[in-house]
Amino acid sequence: MTRRERFQFVLDYFSKHNPDAETELLYDSPYQLLVAVILSAQCTDKRVNMTTPALFQRYPDPATLAKASFEELFPYIKSISYPNNKTRHLIGMAQMLMAQFNGEVPLTVEELVQLPGVGRKTANVITSVVDNQPNMAVDTHVFRVSARIGLTVNAKTPLAAEKQLLEFIPREMVHVAHHWLILHGRYVCVARTPKCAECGLQQACKWFSKHYLTAGR
Repeated sequence: MTRRERFQFVLDYFSKHNPDAETELLYDSPYQLLVAVILSAQCTDKRVNMTTPALFQRYPDPATLAKASFEELFPYIKSISYPNNKTRHLIGMAQMLMAQFNGEVPLTVEELVQLPGVGRKTANVITSVVDNQPNMAVDTHVFRVSARIGLTVNAKTPLAAEKQLLEFIPREMVHVAHHWLILHGRYVCVARTPKCAECGLQQACKWFSKHYLTAGR
């Protein structure tokens, strides 16, 4: 199977079995999604979704969040990983939205990465989810799954993986392919013991071929 054929197999499979994949973070606006994605760094979406309802009730928009003090905001996210840094990032992010973007979440990667707590991955998520832009956010799941299947080859960094994925995934499919790979990594191609026996990508997967077929399982 050529690399292009492998990509086509994977995209065809997910198009059939999970055509409407979307983020598992709960949000009602670009602002809420931005807050949720910042909080989700090295934290589960489930935990974030448990935390954000009270947070959004108290701070429903950038204007209210920008006025929060560290001591006021921290209790709302103390159950999230790295709450000290994220408290500072959220306040700084909201203050910059008010000062430089009229309280609106910008929808370009270049502008988003200027915000505290927002790196390239987060910016790609926001632009992809909110605006269906062809930006591929490479988190640990996407990085792992892409390498195991063989979609990426010797990609040493998330940026390298991102470039390889964008080379073969049609632009109009990038925003949903991002979710396909994340969800596959979250529930099937898990880190420690991938559930290869129940995976529909066996035929195209280099990991399966190497670790199962050659082992005679």
